[in-house]
Amino acid sequence: MKSAFKVATMLAAALLLAASSVQAQAWRGTARLAGKVVDDSGAPLQGVAVKLFFVGAQEGTTVTTNKKGEWAANGIKGGQWQIDFTKDGYLARKISVDLGVEEHKPPIDTTLQKAPPNPNDVIHDQLVKAAGLMHDEKYADARKIYEDLKTQYPQVHQFLPLIARTYVAEKNYPKAIETLQEALKNEPDSNDLKMLLADTYQKNGQQAESDQLLSTIDTTQIKDPATLLNLGIAQLNDKKPEQALTYFDKTVKQFPDYADGYYYRGLTQLQLGHNDQAKPDLEKFVQMAPNAPEADTAKKLLAQLGGGA
Repeated sequence: MKSAFKVATMLAAALLLAASSVQAQAWRGTARLAGKVVDDSGAPLQGVAVKLFFVGAQEGTTVTTNKKGEWAANGIKGGQWQIDFTKDGYLARKISVDLGVEEHKPPIDTTLQKAPPNPNDVIHDQLVKAAGLMHDEKYADARKIYEDLKTQYPQVHQFLPLIARTYVAEKNYPKAIETLQEALKNEPDSNDLKMLLADTYQKNGQQAESDQLLSTIDTTQIKDPATLLNLGIAQLNDKKPEQALTYFDKTVKQFPDYADGYYYRGLTQLQLGHNDQAKPDLEKFVQMAPNAPEADTAKKLLAQLGGGA
């Protein structure tokens, strides 16, 4: 009984395996498809994945082209087949073929077109090249790259500020201002553009225009403390300590862990004669950044004020 049961079990397993195999090979038959894949110039393409999908069984197989660009699928079933041709760097192509039960169709000739370059890759490579030219002080050459990119990708507005920076580097401030004003039309809420334009106004001696533009900046949206600090330093350089103090106050409030905010606020308080307010700021700076280059200056000022870190 045990022997008969074992044989029956083995037979059942064999039958299940055979059924599974037949089901897995439902696209198999006696027909054949073959072809050749070339590029735009007619050169054969090796390594093209040719995926054949038998609609009747919802499965199929994949073959790959050889050095001659040739491929073949033997022993396949008659019926409707969908064929996908894919290769990196080329546009994919899909065709549909109706195949007789034992049919061997003539070779299918297929041409794959090269895929256009990824715009992000093109822009990145050109920006790297332009950065090198800026470093080498070849500003006109860098500007040509930025201008070409702007023409090629008009929907990208970030090229205008880069063009403006080449003019700033050449000290052609009127042209830089004109370019930045155009850029600001595209991004009217950009604090970065406003600050760059305000700084360029200052460089061109247009202090009133610079001050007016700075007054429109939403400083609460500034994420880099150095950016906010530089607004105050610009006011200090223009001999406007009261306005500078406003920016340093905002720097300390928004970025309490940024030591330089305390240092410059302390210096400005001293300049305004507010020694009592200057002392805690300088002490805070020395405490937070004891090894900073400005720490020695802060300590000397504290000594003069009759205090220490």
